[in-house]
Amino acid sequence: MVKIGFIGSGHMATAEIAGTLHAGAAASDLYVTSHNAAHYEQVAQQYGIHGVATNDAVVQAADIVVLATPPATAKPILNSLAGHWRAGQILVSVVGSVTVAELVDAAQTPTLPIVRLLPNVNVATGSGMTAYAVSDSVGQADLTAVLAWQKGLGEMMRLAENLFGAFVGLAGSSPAFIFVAIDMMARLGVQYGIPMTDARKIAAQAFKGSADQVLTTGANPWDLADSVSSPGGSTVRGMVALQSSGFFAGLTDAVTATIEKDSKKD
Repeated sequence: MVKIGFIGSGHMATAEIAGTLHAGAAASDLYVTSHNAAHYEQVAQQYGIHGVATNDAVVQAADIVVLATPPATAKPILNSLAGHWRAGQILVSVVGSVTVAELVDAAQTPTLPIVRLLPNVNVATGSGMTAYAVSDSVGQADLTAVLAWQKGLGEMMRLAENLFGAFVGLAGSSPAFIFVAIDMMARLGVQYGIPMTDARKIAAQAFKGSADQVLTTGANPWDLADSVSSPGGSTVRGMVALQSSGFFAGLTDAVTATIEKDSKKD
């Protein structure tokens, strides 16, 4: 089995770890470290994986090394690992704002295959959406290995890095908007008498089922909305209320704000 090591134990690292285990990987094939010993040891214990003391120990143990640190520390860490890589290893970065070119420069190892991933938090349950870009040193076997691992965590899409900022708005940040929409709908259900546990399940399943409709049928989402909207019915009244309350403008502003913020990084 491929051994995967994580340098960094924050939210994205733990989402990737959880998703990798959810997809069927053996906990004994995963390694984690970070600058905070107490935290990586807690993560290692929580998921039953190996906690190791140093970045170099991860590189020694893993076939795929995942860089999951804050942007400010990513390059110094790669600088410190120059000369420690062996043939056949792959570096995968989930550091949001560090480009492939910057990773290549920091790694100081021209032959090292580097894959940059931009996953969202839903990889934790196998339903993620991940964009990726690769360095010139990535061969077909390298890419196949990374995709085989990541496809167990959700959908993958190769994108030019200048589109990563837009991807963040559509997939990276948007789960937060969807989570709060589910919560708001559930609370309204509670207001009208449905227990919170049931209301949350109803709202979440409505989002899940609607997404499945779009993905399965390939239909225009607005056409699907029209199919639910009978003349003079409750759905049409709700759609008009969404428009008059500024829902569409608010969602546009939210996604645009994340795209503009993140596009400045790449």
